[in-house]
Amino acid sequence: MTNQPYQIYVHIPFCKARCGYCAFSSCTNFQLCESYFHKLFEQIESTQITQKTISTIFIGGGTPSSVDVNYLDQLFAKLRQKFDLSTVEEITVECNPESVTTNLLACLKRNGVTRLSFGLQSTNNQTLKAIGRLHTYEQFVDALNLAHQMGFANINADLILGLPERVESFHNSVNTVVNLPLTHVSVYALEVHEGSEIADLVQSFAHTEDDLADMYDYACQTLEEHGFLRYEISNFAKPGRECKHNLGYWQEKRYYGFGPSASGFVGNVRYDNVQTLDEYLVTPTENLLTNQKEISLFEQANESAMLGLRLTQGLSLDTFHQSYNADFFQFFPNANHLLAKGYLAVVDGNVLVPKDKFYVVNSILCELLTI
Repeated sequence: MTNQPYQIYVHIPFCKARCGYCAFSSCTNFQLCESYFHKLFEQIESTQITQKTISTIFIGGGTPSSVDVNYLDQLFAKLRQKFDLSTVEEITVECNPESVTTNLLACLKRNGVTRLSFGLQSTNNQTLKAIGRLHTYEQFVDALNLAHQMGFANINADLILGLPERVESFHNSVNTVVNLPLTHVSVYALEVHEGSEIADLVQSFAHTEDDLADMYDYACQTLEEHGFLRYEISNFAKPGRECKHNLGYWQEKRYYGFGPSASGFVGNVRYDNVQTLDEYLVTPTENLLTNQKEISLFEQANESAMLGLRLTQGLSLDTFHQSYNADFFQFFPNANHLLAKGYLAVVDGNVLVPKDKFYVVNSILCELLTI
């Protein structure tokens, strides 16, 4: 595993406004941009390289598209100086529709970006306003069309299930995006954190667990009917357009993480960066990594199952045996019980969660990993 190319994740914490549901590390003070990027570049330059060859890069946030393109040009230059990007297969940048311009897209194009990910969330303008999004659906369509005009053909849109809106509004969002020139759609369940700005608003709609399950099933069926095949619990892609970077996470690949709250997995060590931008700016570069922990082979086997079973194709039994010198069903005794009850299946040498059980995959994993 450690001889394979690594991946890179870079966190850009700046947003023009903070969404009512957001729990990510983000900041609306753009005056800190210069200090932040200076510190980010220091971290990249000082990183001890275990593997120089890189397969994928993901620039997330925050809102990477909201910062001055000069910073993005410098970021890609730093990455090219430090790592071997000659065989990179995919570079993704997250964008919010209101911050997409010709100048931004030209910057991304000249730096080899191959994939854009738009935070759409809903096609209902009333919902977007209620949750604190700055864009309208019409702005998203304009940004999408501009991206295509600038030569970007691999584009994702995020939707959120369980927002403070009627079920019919979510159905309308799904019905709308399947007819747009997209190659990928992600459907995430809203996580409402106690004390968040929209907690009371979400509660007023009182979506039950059955409602949410029905919405998820509706999204799965509609997306697949239009050629977006589910390959992970929340992710649907046209054939060959799966997100290679995220697949790397679920396949237990190694990656460097840069920026506040970013995580990494280097060799057998997992780590987090300090969480907030304020911490990141004042912490000496050599002390930015926290929660460093060497992951044993036993723990890696558990992680491999936990992540691999999120994928529609599941986990290769042969690969598991080769990697951990153990039979999957002996390593996880509860797997036999789950298999007998139909919560797991074996298909073409892979162990997987059947499609009709995907919505309860977390419960399945909890039982599986209780060993």
